[in-house]
Amino acid sequence: MTRTPKPASAAPDSMSIGALSRATGIAIDTLRTWERRYGVPLPTRKPSGHRLYPSSAVEHLRRVELLLNRGHRPAEVLPLPTARLDALLALSQGRETPGSARTASGGAEDSSATPFIAELIDASRALDYERVMARLRSHWIRLGPVRFLDECAARFMSEIGNGWASGEIDIRYEHFASAALTDFLREVRAPYAEQARGPVVVAAALEGDLHEGGLLMACVLLSVRGWQVVYLGASTPSPELIELAKMRDLDAIALSVSAAMSRPRVVRAVRALRAKLPRRLTLWVGGAGAPVNLRGVDRFGSLAELDVRLAIRGQ
Repeated sequence: MTRTPKPASAAPDSMSIGALSRATGIAIDTLRTWERRYGVPLPTRKPSGHRLYPSSAVEHLRRVELLLNRGHRPAEVLPLPTARLDALLALSQGRETPGSARTASGGAEDSSATPFIAELIDASRALDYERVMARLRSHWIRLGPVRFLDECAARFMSEIGNGWASGEIDIRYEHFASAALTDFLREVRAPYAEQARGPVVVAAALEGDLHEGGLLMACVLLSVRGWQVVYLGASTPSPELIELAKMRDLDAIALSVSAAMSRPRVVRAVRALRAKLPRRLTLWVGGAGAPVNLRGVDRFGSLAELDVRLAIRGQ
């Protein structure tokens, strides 16, 4: 049964079918076929007649795609709500579901690492650089950029950090793993960065924040999506960001904030930075230490959320 698109005013987080396709990796023709046959994804219509889709459709369709890859049929899974899709994914080979890696409060991930994460940790304990890089390249090819960042890179970084914090992994192995992952992220970003012709974004961590793993992952995503990244890296003083915004035409500044940073200090720094930046300039803030509900600041809680924003901006 095909449902007729609802005539409604566009929500601020709605997107075109092209943006939805880019955010999910599902072809436009496939999305149109699903809409015609199953009524999913269900769009609204602009007064001009153009279809618009809610950003919430992105995560729903990503779950659908995972289940299709595991042998389910479109008719079986497309009409299901997200909670039911999560339940099916949880039963499928015991793998984690999208968005389930962290608790609602942003706490630690599930302690049971998937086999390939365990392999990476074993290679790090052996200080085997070539083995770590080979496994990372294998997962990059198998998963594709966006899934790799979410399911492999972020999980690897988190497991290593948790192991060090609990005393299970010595600091030398944590440093080794972080350095290897950093090398890999720079390596895979390079060809995308060379071809990027989109908007310009400055990527940095606040002064005093020496952790740049999350920032590098965001930069890989930005480059994959065609954004031109000006990478400033860890511990960047706010005055430098303000001066750079005056010197050249920027579209956004992306800040990564680690959990190691003091929350009051971060809030003060981000508020002061926002106040001195041009109003037209988007300020993205993400990471485990990113503050919430700051006026004029666009916070993203995950790379998937950032990806949705990039898709909307790219319409």
